[in-house]
Amino acid sequence: MQNWKSGASSDTLKSRARFLKQIRDFFEKNEILEVETPSISEFPSVDLHLESFSLNEEPGNHHHYLITSPEYHMKRLLCEGVGSIYQICKSFRKDDCGCYHNAEFTIIEWYRVGWDHWQLMNEIEQLLDNLLGCGLADRIAYSSLFQNYLDIDPFSMNYEDLIRVCQKNDTVLPDYLDDPDMPRDEWLNFLMGALIEPYLGIDKPIFVFDYPSSQASLARICPENPLVSQRFELFYKGLELGNGFFELNNSQEQKRRFDKENEKRIQMNKTPLPIDHRFISALKEGLPDCAGVALGFDRIMMLALGIDDIDNMISFSWKRC
Repeated sequence: MQNWKSGASSDTLKSRARFLKQIRDFFEKNEILEVETPSISEFPSVDLHLESFSLNEEPGNHHHYLITSPEYHMKRLLCEGVGSIYQICKSFRKDDCGCYHNAEFTIIEWYRVGWDHWQLMNEIEQLLDNLLGCGLADRIAYSSLFQNYLDIDPFSMNYEDLIRVCQKNDTVLPDYLDDPDMPRDEWLNFLMGALIEPYLGIDKPIFVFDYPSSQASLARICPENPLVSQRFELFYKGLELGNGFFELNNSQEQKRRFDKENEKRIQMNKTPLPIDHRFISALKEGLPDCAGVALGFDRIMMLALGIDDIDNMISFSWKRC
């Protein structure tokens, strides 16, 4: 293979440019402001399942990190009162590269002030239909998903249930999960990825909503049912395309969640990470009621063009740069 060449054809690059214009036209029509925020931050994501690239600096200096998403900076702008905003930018995640993931990827992130996550789902549905011609999306609750596919209740599942499901589906449980004391969410994430996600949205997109409150991340907890969060994910043809929230705007609760996530990192033998105090300070000043989402642009393009390897979707993937 001639690694100096782009993995994407000239036709693919032209299609990317055309889609980017179409996306910007969509946001302009809907009066959503395009913004730019830094790709480098003093603070990484503390999410247990995300690893940031740390930039090497001189001894004694603070570390800086490549962003895993522009979320914290965009919410700081929202706290200043800029209104509904969007951004198309590069983000970086230190995961294993494969057919559907490159360590550097393009993200579409936007926030709708005054909206909840249900309203945002409707707008995402419109954008996706404009790009892919896929029509209306299905919607299903997280608990219904596990009951329909695996015949278990994800809110009461125990170790015995996990073993039974794996045996029934001829699925090998990774050694680190084969532990009765492992947090339930780690089991659920494994089952979701191995036995449910590949079959989601095969004919048309689907929103999965009402994730467990223990997986709320930066989303609010549902006031009518504290077991679930006001969070959703979008899937199409077995691919996760996006993650969205009715955004948490309580600074104390957000700080508590970050601290809890660092505790989990320690339990999983990972390094605890510094918490973005600027983001917390912005929340104290007041984040307006809003809903936000991050969509993977490269994956959307792969679906649009029928490309099954991200190396052929972007100009220079990790192995070519």
